[in-house]
Amino acid sequence: MEPASRTPGVLGHHVLLCSSLLLNALLVAHHFLSALPAPSELLGAASNGGGSLSWSLQAARDAESVAATGCSGHGRVFLDGIVGEDGRPGCECNTCFEGADCSVRTADCTVDADR
Repeated sequence: MEPASRTPGVLGHHVLLCSSLLLNALLVAHHFLSALPAPSELLGAASNGGGSLSWSLQAARDAESVAATGCSGHGRVFLDGIVGEDGRPGCECNTCFEGADCSVRTADCTVDADR
């Protein structure tokens, strides 16, 4: 008879435990799912200049415009490098090359290819 008297107490504890776990799972799901904005909201706000990603998108645009600058294969352009004639970043020419786009070869210049 002793196990029968414990059954209502054990059953009550199981119901309490299951309901507590279910409530916690619902609250955690609500917390994480409601905190994520829709992807269109992020992109729309960022493209308007008011979003949390606007600085990174602007940096990507600047880097892409610098990367599109041609140095005729004899130099490189850096975003924080020297300033060109038009105010944009200019080419930093390799040894023996000069000019706005590094296309002019310097006279009487020898290059050590081992360095």
